[in-house]
Amino acid sequence: MIKFFPEHTNWYKGNLHSHTTNSDGAWTPDEAVEHYKANGYAFLCLSDHNLYTDYRYKYNSDLFLILPGTEIAAVLFDEKDGYLKMHHLNGILGTKAMQEQAKSGLFQHMERIEPIVAYGDWDGRKVTEEMAENLRDHGCFITYNHPVWSRVESHEFEIDGIYDSLEIYNYNTVNESGTGFNTTYWDEMLRKGMHVNADAADDNHNGNFPDNFGGYVMVAAESLTHDNILNALMEGKYYSVGGVDGPRIDQIIIDGRNVTVSCSPVERVNIIAGGYVGAGTTIMAPKGEKITEASMRLDGTETYIRVECVDEHGRTAWSNPYKMMTIL
Repeated sequence: MIKFFPEHTNWYKGNLHSHTTNSDGAWTPDEAVEHYKANGYAFLCLSDHNLYTDYRYKYNSDLFLILPGTEIAAVLFDEKDGYLKMHHLNGILGTKAMQEQAKSGLFQHMERIEPIVAYGDWDGRKVTEEMAENLRDHGCFITYNHPVWSRVESHEFEIDGIYDSLEIYNYNTVNESGTGFNTTYWDEMLRKGMHVNADAADDNHNGNFPDNFGGYVMVAAESLTHDNILNALMEGKYYSVGGVDGPRIDQIIIDGRNVTVSCSPVERVNIIAGGYVGAGTTIMAPKGEKITEASMRLDGTETYIRVECVDEHGRTAWSNPYKMMTIL
């Protein structure tokens, strides 16, 4: 029997992607921390553009953590200085072990990382690899952010093993331009045999439209420490949520060839699988009702599974994927 999450765990809510007045956000760091703490968050990464910040000294407590980090960029321009496409990757300070193995040392508080700039054309895949290598060499946990919004093509970023998580839901770009859903790319990578976890995040700038508290991760960890949160992120012991106060995934169990999902009341549960056409299933509640449990019988040909729990407002919780070879 495999359980996706530890029994008797603690759950910690966090946002891995946000901006402040240190770049193009409207909230100061003080305001950002105050608002997220007031809304039940246990950790926050202030991932300002091309600027690494480490505010642990100012904001950390027994009940709240800052994850030091940055969002670095590479931009492809046309001859009119219009943005053709870009790569945005978050680098979040990793575990103590990752920090000790950092080939280039650690970024320092308020250190600027110059963006990569190109005109007309570029080798987008090579640029992604260079950016990820830079972050890894500085001891970072890495997310690849909002590919649909960034106008990149799949071959430019679908690379196995160079980043830890693909941002599949970006609340800011959902509300800005309807370009914040990225699950198609995620499944494409998984179907190719790559293994990458996923995350949902706000990417909040707090400007002319609401973009906070609607994209977050729920991390299963023994206690609220930097290493516990980062280890859980590395191991995929969390789920992602799109929508303010969205659904909850309590547990996913694989017992033999039976998959069982337990969750908060939702309208449907999608058990998405790799393999042949038609793999996976959707379990829907009867009209006007809700379900808190769903199950599926595997046929043994699935290459991976992941779970989506969707409520009546479309708010969604996503599990991380599991390769079937590791659980059957």
